[in-house]
Amino acid sequence: MSPSALPPLGILAGNLNLPLRVARKLKASGRALAIVGLWGETAPELEALADYFTLLSLGELASVKAFFKECGAEELCLAGGISRESVLFNFKPDRDALDLLATLPSFQTDQLLRAVAAYLEKDGLRLVSALDIAPEISVRPGLLTPREPGEELLADLNLAFRVAKELGRLDVGQTAVVSEKITVALEGADGTDATISRGAALSSKPIAVAKVVKPTQDRRFDLPLVGPLTIELLLKVKAGGLILDSGGLILLDEEKCVEMAGAGGLVIVAASQSPYVPAAG
Repeated sequence: MSPSALPPLGILAGNLNLPLRVARKLKASGRALAIVGLWGETAPELEALADYFTLLSLGELASVKAFFKECGAEELCLAGGISRESVLFNFKPDRDALDLLATLPSFQTDQLLRAVAAYLEKDGLRLVSALDIAPEISVRPGLLTPREPGEELLADLNLAFRVAKELGRLDVGQTAVVSEKITVALEGADGTDATISRGAALSSKPIAVAKVVKPTQDRRFDLPLVGPLTIELLLKVKAGGLILDSGGLILLDEEKCVEMAGAGGLVIVAASQSPYVPAAG
């Protein structure tokens, strides 16, 4: 069946450029799009890509469901994040949202998103991962920057990747920092950028950083991302290199990230497993 013969795909769009990347890929394939944007979050360019579009406040669950059902969407994906400002100032829960919140023992992000997914799916809307419908948005394997890592940096990158994978297997975090074959920082609740800062503070030499995908990660609403702000931090702390998991991690604003890294001497490679082996020649 051609993409144009399929029902519209729903996109619940947050911030950053991921919703645009997903929408552009699907539009190019001929798939019709029904997009819900969030006030204060969604890029205005999305409306031009949509066959059906509405802008709602965070928390208007019944309106989200009604819109996708009216458009004939059967599948939808979540793309983009939600800022703290929206949670604080644009959150306008309707009755359905309030009823859902009352059933939760806590408001942890994963728990909340799973509850929203269950709410949508009980009425026939199936939540899918953006990576399932547009797998090409995942970072491509290989060398992304002009310069290959030297022997010492390569060893540190491969060690960081293995450590981060083990960390992910334990469902603890996704980032590891290594310097001179010593693991100097592991990600906890503080997140990727804080882990990089801690690792850099503990090393007098350029660090190697790995960011991977956890095997237990529910990619319907928990997509591992690296973007320009993280690259900017790596350059600020004079990191030597970054290795990314090409098995489902997304590099936001890839061209900008690669350009920044190349100009600052930061090596970026991507691999699905360790060791990463530079291309011959």
